[in-house]
Amino acid sequence: MKIAKWLKRIGMLLLLIVILVLMTGFIFEEISRSKAEKIHPDGQLEEVDNHKMHYLRKGTGGPTVVFETAFDPAGHLQWYHIQQNLPQTFTTFSYDRSGILWSERGTNAKTGEKIAEELHTLLENSKVPKPYILVGHSFGGMLTRFFVKKYPEEVAGVVLVDSQYPADEKYLSPELYTMVNQGLPVGFLKFANTFGAARLMFSNMFPATAQYQYQNSLMPALLYKSADATLEEQDQMKSIKTEAAKINSFGSVPLFVITAGDQTRYNSFIKDQKIKNEILTAWDKMQKDLLNLSTDSRQIIAEKSGHYINQDQPEIIADAVNDMVKKITAK
Repeated sequence: MKIAKWLKRIGMLLLLIVILVLMTGFIFEEISRSKAEKIHPDGQLEEVDNHKMHYLRKGTGGPTVVFETAFDPAGHLQWYHIQQNLPQTFTTFSYDRSGILWSERGTNAKTGEKIAEELHTLLENSKVPKPYILVGHSFGGMLTRFFVKKYPEEVAGVVLVDSQYPADEKYLSPELYTMVNQGLPVGFLKFANTFGAARLMFSNMFPATAQYQYQNSLMPALLYKSADATLEEQDQMKSIKTEAAKINSFGSVPLFVITAGDQTRYNSFIKDQKIKNEILTAWDKMQKDLLNLSTDSRQIIAEKSGHYINQDQPEIIADAVNDMVKKITAK
C-alpha cells in the first residue's frame, strides 16, 4: 500500500517536472520568436503572387547565377558564403522558397511547377539580367528540371550539386529505398518547434568556424519561420519526384554534375558495410545518369566532400560557376 502511494507521488512529481519544462520551453520559444521578428532581412523583399519573397543579390551584369537550395530550412544561407566570394562581374541570386526564412508562405501549392513559377516571377520582378545559370543542390537540383522545362529559352546553363535523382527506385533495393525516403518525423519536429527544442537541435547546422558565424547565428533564431514550410515540402516530395522524373532532357543546355566523392561519408550513421556499399554504388550510378540530361555535360567529383559540398568544398562550386559563366559568355 505504501509502495503504491509512493509510486503515485513520484509519478505526480515527474508529471509536474515535465509540465514545468514544457512551460519553460514554450515561454523561451515565444521570447526568442519576438526577438527574431526584429532581425532585418539581409537581402530584399519582392511581391510574388500576393506574398513577399526574399532574395539576396550580389554583383552586376549578366548572366545571373540562380541558386536553388536543398530540402533545407536554411534557405539562401546555404549559399551565403559562396556568393560573398564569387566575382562581382556577373549577378548571383539566392532566395528563400515560400515559407522559408524571410519569404512569406503565400497560397500556392508546393509543387515543382509552382515553385519554378514563383522563382521566375521573383527573378522578373527583381529585374536581374538574363540569361540564367541554375545551380541546384540535392532537392534543389531536382527542382531545376521544372524551371528548365517551363523557361528553356532563358536558361543558359545548369550546375547540379550532388543532386537528388527523382527515379531513385531504379537503383535502390526496396529496403534501401524505404530507408532513404522515410523523411523527417513530422509530429515530433512540430512539437519540438513549439516548445523551443528545435532551435537547440539545429543550433550547429553549419560548421563551427568564423566563415559560418553569420549563418549559425541566424539559423536557430529563424528556424521557426522555416519549419512548417520545410515539412510541407516533405509532404509533397513523392509527387514532386514523380513529376520531375518525367522531365528527362535539357537539350543542349550546358550541364555540370558535381558529385560527392568522400567514400566515408555514410560511416557515422550507417554501420552495415553491405548497405553502405549499396548506397555508394547506387548514388554513383544516379549521378552518372544525370549526365544524360544534356548533350553537353561534364561530371566533377568533389573527392573530399559529403552531400553538403557547399560546406565541405565550396571552392569546387565556385570554380564550376566561374567555368560555366566563361563557357556561355564565350559563345
